Amino acid sequence: MMRLIALSLATSLALVQPLQAQDPVIQFSATDALMDKAVFDARQTLPLFLTQVLDATGQPLRPDILVKVGMPTAPGTEVDGEDVWLSAPHRLPDGSFSATLVNDPSYLGDLVKGDTVAFAQDMISDWFMMAPSGLYYGSYTLRVLHGQGAFGQTPFDQVFEADPVPPDWR
Repeated sequence: MMRLIALSLATSLALVQPLQAQDPVIQFSATDALMDKAVFDARQTLPLFLTQVLDATGQPLRPDILVKVGMPTAPGTEVDGEDVWLSAPHRLPDGSFSATLVNDPSYLGDLVKGDTVAFAQDMISDWFMMAPSGLYYGSYTLRVLHGQGAFGQTPFDQVFEADPVPPDWR
């Protein structure tokens, strides 16, 4: 089966032009080794990310944080999951999360950009935060997509920080 991965983060965040110029969704095999490693690495650093970007009540401390969440698609579709970027994630009292869709999903029924969805932490497959330099922290899966040409000719060091985790977090 295939999974859809939303490439577009959020045009409202005024991200680099190459992201905005690309197709918004890319298909990947559900068993792609590079993408699986990227998700593993993102999940390993997710607790640190959440500690740094959410306050004690679970509210976001910054406006530029995003999480990528794997959502199940409707039965009968040709893909078994769609990964979408969500903005302003916040932890709910029960430990789950809520956030806002930053792109229009393809296979999630009536959901559209701007809708709020709830999800469990184990559904998060990546995280994003803008560095002071204007480059991306996190973005593990986008780093894989960059390596496969999804950012056109834009050099890696014009999109991503070399280390996906801010140095002051260590």
